[in-house]
Amino acid sequence: MFQAGPSELWRGIEVSLLKQKREKYFKGKILDLGCGEGEVARQVFLNKGESFVKAEWGLDNDREMVKKARESKAYKQVILAGAEKIPLKNGTVDLVFSNSVLEHIKDIDKVLSEIKRVLKQGGLLIATMPSDQLGEYLGWGSWYARWFNHKYHHYHLYSLEKWQELLRRVGLKLINSYYYLDKPTIKQWHKLLWLHKLGVKIKIKPVKAKILPEGAALAILARKI
Repeated sequence: MFQAGPSELWRGIEVSLLKQKREKYFKGKILDLGCGEGEVARQVFLNKGESFVKAEWGLDNDREMVKKARESKAYKQVILAGAEKIPLKNGTVDLVFSNSVLEHIKDIDKVLSEIKRVLKQGGLLIATMPSDQLGEYLGWGSWYARWFNHKYHHYHLYSLEKWQELLRRVGLKLINSYYYLDKPTIKQWHKLLWLHKLGVKIKIKPVKAKILPEGAALAILARKI
């Protein structure tokens, strides 16, 4: 048993699955798009307290997050900017990594086009986001799901097929994907979310990180073609 808030549960599973991919894909010049305070990058990129790979750039549009990201030492450079206009030259990035960010940006076509622009030919996008199943998995009905997604600024909760189409339109080819977070895990996460708002933390059993045929969250791997 361990004491947990909602972020520890969701991110713990997310990071565990991403770390399984890092030796194969996390190479070269990496841009962490929507880097926040750099905590996810530190968990994914670091190995036993020593740098596994240091991302070239972290980018975020929140000044306070950028300050914290610089303090995290997870990046060589941290940029204050929006994802709709990335201040990097064409074809300079080997990998764009984006963790639970794309669903929050209204102009998704513009952001995906920018990602494609800054990627080198054959460069990769690895992104995670809630799927179109999140609202259903919460289990409180369609009205609550709409309210919840509006409250948390979830503009793009799509199926894998929809993401594949969005990527294709801008010249990115989906080459791999997986779902994660099953219904029992999301119900537990949802309970923790509301308890957290009340200032309550409880102990929970560790939840095994599993790749699923369907789930409330989705990870995609795409290549610039």
